[in-house]
Amino acid sequence: MKYIKVKDLFEIKKGKKVEQINEKKDGAIRYIQIDDLRNDDNIKYCVNNKYVLARKEDIIIAWDGANAGTIGYGLEGAIGSTLAILSFKDKGFMSEFCGLFLKSKFKYLRDKCTGATIPHISKQALVDLKMPNISLEKQKEIVNTLRISQELIDKRKAQIEDLDELVKSRFIEMFGDPVLNPKRWVVKSVIDVCDCMVPGRDKPKSFTGDIPWITIEDLNVNGVTLGSKSGLGLTDKEIDEVHRKKVPLGSVIMSCVGNLGICSIAGTEMIINQQLHSFQCKNINNIFLMYYLGFRKDYMNLKASNTTVLYMNKTICNSIPVYQPPIELQNQFASFVKQVDKLKFEMEQSLKELEDNFNSLMQRAFKGELFN
Repeated sequence: MKYIKVKDLFEIKKGKKVEQINEKKDGAIRYIQIDDLRNDDNIKYCVNNKYVLARKEDIIIAWDGANAGTIGYGLEGAIGSTLAILSFKDKGFMSEFCGLFLKSKFKYLRDKCTGATIPHISKQALVDLKMPNISLEKQKEIVNTLRISQELIDKRKAQIEDLDELVKSRFIEMFGDPVLNPKRWVVKSVIDVCDCMVPGRDKPKSFTGDIPWITIEDLNVNGVTLGSKSGLGLTDKEIDEVHRKKVPLGSVIMSCVGNLGICSIAGTEMIINQQLHSFQCKNINNIFLMYYLGFRKDYMNLKASNTTVLYMNKTICNSIPVYQPPIELQNQFASFVKQVDKLKFEMEQSLKELEDNFNSLMQRAFKGELFN
């Protein structure tokens, strides 16, 4: 198979800082953010006429930050300073084919990043990549094969999202709107039906144990959290050094900084960081409480302190109002959730298999193993 280096195929241009606005007005164009490389759900605009413009045929790459190496294509608009565009010199290549190739090199690009605290794409590593130099017909075959595989993944993700919505709908059906409380359930503060544990301020200096260290990013939202995604854990000695206590199994964990009201249930003993608050349920079902709290972001956002980010202190967290349906009804809802979770687990296993298959196809495609 013949190859062509990225530097011979593309011109690379970094974006610039632009003035961002939420609504489109005269003279404004779309502002492409890092999140747009994954979805188009939150479109922003800009009015700065010094922007760097991405065309639909260009490849966009996140150049700096936690998402460095993320690839997008088929988008048109101004790019910010953390993004860059790859513009074709040669018209004999499909954007989608090249975008998929660069996605397949994500790990390589991340491993080659520079920067001690903030990752930056290494331009040299990027431009030296060798891309298969094949006919448009072969490119289309590869793209179509991978597109079919991606569609199966998207359908499975949609099915999982539908299950999440089913549970939320069942909650409303059984208990009524948590804000309006149309069924006139008795309302108490959450601390009236729970104990709470608040993490200390000292951060551990080392992580050499098996007791999970949990942050917001580790939470399995509306599910069970078992461990740290980054594998961080503490020993009993390390926990004692920072005067922490283990959050018990079954506790409801809730975010209290930034994106408020993200909730999960502790599937094991764990240590939580300062972005989290925990409730130990006494006279309330923990699964019921987890879902209820997710509906009360309005209260949290209203009561939170707003300096650089939203923040709820211990008093605010514990004062969240929660209505009190009969515990038998709460338990019925929890049983329903557990049944749905079993089906969701099976779908998530299927999703993983589909994603593994997609990644295998992608690697084989760019090694020339799919088509002669």
